[in-house]
Amino acid sequence: MFFEKNISALRTVNPELAEAIINHNKEVSAEVVRTKTGMPSVKVGNISLHSLYDPIREARDWVRHHEKEIEGAESICVLGFGLGYHVLELFKNTEAKIIVFEPGLDILKTALGLFCLTSILSEIKIVTDGRVPSFNNTAILEHKPSVNLSRGYFEHLLARLRARERIHQGLKILVVGPLYGGSLPIARYCSSALKKLGHEVEFFDSSRFSDSMSFAKEITKDKAWYNRLIDMLTTFLSEAVLAKCETFKPDLVFALAQAPLTSECLGRLRAHKVPTAFWFVEDFRLMNYWRKLSVAYDYFFTIQQGDFFEELKNEGTGNYCYLPTAACPDEHKEMELTDNEKDYYGSDISFAGAGYYNRRHFFRGLLDLDFKIWGDGWPRDPAYAKYIQRSGGRIETEEMVKVFNASEININLHSSTYHKGVNPFGDFVNPRTFEIAACGAFQLVDRRSGLEGLFDAGEEIIVFDDLDDLRHKISYYIEHPEERKRTAEKARQRVRKEHTYEHRMRRMLEFIADCGYEPPVRNAEGERIQDLIGEAGDDSELVEYLSGFDGRERVTLPDIIRKIENGEGAISRTETIFLMMNELIKK
Repeated sequence: MFFEKNISALRTVNPELAEAIINHNKEVSAEVVRTKTGMPSVKVGNISLHSLYDPIREARDWVRHHEKEIEGAESICVLGFGLGYHVLELFKNTEAKIIVFEPGLDILKTALGLFCLTSILSEIKIVTDGRVPSFNNTAILEHKPSVNLSRGYFEHLLARLRARERIHQGLKILVVGPLYGGSLPIARYCSSALKKLGHEVEFFDSSRFSDSMSFAKEITKDKAWYNRLIDMLTTFLSEAVLAKCETFKPDLVFALAQAPLTSECLGRLRAHKVPTAFWFVEDFRLMNYWRKLSVAYDYFFTIQQGDFFEELKNEGTGNYCYLPTAACPDEHKEMELTDNEKDYYGSDISFAGAGYYNRRHFFRGLLDLDFKIWGDGWPRDPAYAKYIQRSGGRIETEEMVKVFNASEININLHSSTYHKGVNPFGDFVNPRTFEIAACGAFQLVDRRSGLEGLFDAGEEIIVFDDLDDLRHKISYYIEHPEERKRTAEKARQRVRKEHTYEHRMRRMLEFIADCGYEPPVRNAEGERIQDLIGEAGDDSELVEYLSGFDGRERVTLPDIIRKIENGEGAISRTETIFLMMNELIKK
């Protein structure tokens, strides 16, 4: 009776685990025994997972013992489920997210057959394998008997969790951007996100040398000479990165697609034990330079999975991970536009982006509509003349956001160089998908396999399959503004919750930790944040400010000054005091 009810509750949040427990037919090694109070406990060999006298009282004592760790935690990792006594008691005493790690399916199957656990099974997350979810400001609580029973599993897990903890306390990260291109703004967003996560970040801005590429094109039309000049420029910038590493001494060098780092440079960084990571935010089928680089980096991140993972495996790439692009809420946001801006940037439908082959063909089928096209790379075609804005000039982020906000419907057709419309095999999701959503703007996006798991199609985002489908949906949604608004708001909330560059950078660093990266152990500098909060007493503004150093145990005055310098808006009273303290110390 209990088992069926518990499985039904578990299935609502984790159907995969529910089926695994149902199908677990190995001989149960757990022996159920009755305690002095009549409640069940369980023994595996000579290990009792709960008190043989009063397991409920034991659970209360366990929670009381961990009171300080539980207080203020946003998430709690419990190592071991047992029969769930301690988890039930913990659930009663915290509003934090609870993640329970339990490798024993036989233990779980026994527990689900003994108690009604429906009150917690739909509220907590149970992990039985090596996958560690992402979480913030976590407390790690051990159920000692469970840890003793599966020591190898939990020792490995603890090492990963401790590495994550140390990483979240702050690393020195050198972010290397490209000379030009779509990954340049992403590099800046990543740099900003890492700073907000509490890391000390230096941004190596290669784009300052983009004029050198233009100069090389002017100097020679000979391709061999041009490539030689660009190779020399890349070598120069690689040496500059090495020089920067010599002074900054980063814990991690993080490069974005097209970053000018040579294989020799990466080899020298590896020889000096400087970890390197690369985010390939491009289509692997079109840009194949990843083949030379993927094995040269310690960690390799992609916006595609499936076939690309097979290719990376065949190339001998070690640590690779799927990391879709995202939005930067500081840049991509709802805006109040003036009437003039609405007239200038607005239209029934719009598209903002480059004139790739498929877009030039596909958009011919929309030229009878109120349609504006923004961006460069469009042909000098009379048919497009009245639709392409500003003669096809580049559009910067701020103006693009105004277009998103002013348009009734934003068309988001992913690029293709060999299809005349929607790429039926398209998998990656472009940054524009997240950016439009972050603005609270409505979009129609071509169907992509990569959208699954990122947005709920039909609820948060509307997809189209071909031109006829697109035209039908344009007609429908132009006539239903309230539906557009509801859908766009759901997408905006999803982005804020899961798809910002802070989410991506946190995930990147967690993957690196999970791969065995050992963050540097530094001398305990600064003051314990909890001590400072305690000393702040009734100063609610100071308490709130110090609480913003999420996930860090200690903080120094330079840490606080960096946060103030990277912040936006008016400086608060608390921030003014810290700035004055810093000036006094300088003198």
